[in-house]
Amino acid sequence: MKFQKIERLFFNILTYSFLLPTLSFSIYFNKLKSNKVAVAVSIYSAVIFLLLFFDDFLSSNYRAIYSTFYTTVEYCCFSYVIAHIIQNKKIRIVILILSIFFIGLEISTNFLIDRFRTLDSVPIGVETILIFIYTFYLFYEQFQVMETGYIYNKGWFWFIVGIIFYLSSSFFFNILASDHLALAKKYWSLTLIFETVKNILFFVGIILLLKRRGKGKNSSSIPYLDMV
Repeated sequence: MKFQKIERLFFNILTYSFLLPTLSFSIYFNKLKSNKVAVAVSIYSAVIFLLLFFDDFLSSNYRAIYSTFYTTVEYCCFSYVIAHIIQNKKIRIVILILSIFFIGLEISTNFLIDRFRTLDSVPIGVETILIFIYTFYLFYEQFQVMETGYIYNKGWFWFIVGIIFYLSSSFFFNILASDHLALAKKYWSLTLIFETVKNILFFVGIILLLKRRGKGKNSSSIPYLDMV
């Protein structure tokens, strides 16, 4: 009973942590509305917050649709953020093709090939592998471009770190749930902590996007002085 209360507390913390990116985006809407990454993260956070807020009802009545939609929204947000940062257009097209493949795989796996159980473990596993491949190429591309400043001062870096941390930490729990549900449930509250940390890192990313935009405005407002 005490364990269930703690798990419920972690779940509530996770649910409302999704409001961090959404509220920060809403407060600074005029400054962030042109930033597509901030828009995507904000929409994703708002949608997942609503899904978790009505989790009891959705899990009881529409479990398969609920889980499929959750994973799809999550994957679409993560892949979009990564693709938007990647500069190679060919790789972006590859990500788009693989994304269509992933959504088709998820729908067919959950509704056509096999009867849906507690969790869509196979699509989550495929999602994690695909996102890891995208992020690997992203960092490879970034290391080819020599830029001044530290990489951790860039907002997109914290979005990517949040995604990698969350997926890598939760991966084995999600896979374990398919065949060892009782054991997975015992430690499932840890995945709630991992996802909460991801939301905090997303919030940090949005704050850094604001700071960089502010610096850009300040520097552009300084008149050019010809000292020669």
